Amino acid sequence: MLSRILALALVAAPVTVDRAAAFCLFGCDPTEAHARTIFENLLKQRFDKPAKVLSFQQTMTERLEMHATGEKGYELFFKATVEFPEGANLECKPDDAGKFNDGCSPSKHYVTAPRGSDPKGKQYVAPGSKIEFDEEYRFYEAGKGWKGPDGNVYSQ
Repeated sequence: MLSRILALALVAAPVTVDRAAAFCLFGCDPTEAHARTIFENLLKQRFDKPAKVLSFQQTMTERLEMHATGEKGYELFFKATVEFPEGANLECKPDDAGKFNDGCSPSKHYVTAPRGSDPKGKQYVAPGSKIEFDEEYRFYEAGKGWKGPDGNVYSQ
C-alpha cells in the first residue's frame, strides 16, 4: 500500500511543479536576472562613468523562430531607471551653440544595445541625471543556453 501511495505521489509531482521549472528540463528561457546582468555589462561599455541601476523590471517576453534558418530566439522587454552621479561621456556635452563633437549623438533616446535606427555614437549624460531605458534584448539559442546581446551565453 505504501509503495502504491509513493508511486501516485511521484506521478502527481510533475503536475504540481511550476511550469517554468518543468520546462527547464529541456532548456530554460533567458531570465530577468540574465537581462539585468547584460544591461549592467552594456552600461559599462556605452557610458564611461559609473552608473547606479535604481530599478529594472521585465515587462514582456516573446519566443521567436527565424523561419528561413530555423534558429530559435527569445526577446525580453524591460524598463530600467539608471542614475549617473558623475554624468557620462562628458566630452560629448554640446557647446553653447548646441553643437555636438564628432562621434557624439544629440539623441535623447538612450539604449544599451543599439540597432539600426538607434543613436550612433556616444551620448552625453549630465551629472546627477536619471535616465529611463525602455528596451528589449534578443537572445539566440546557443547549445544549452542563450547568447545575449553582450556576446555571452547564459543558462540556468
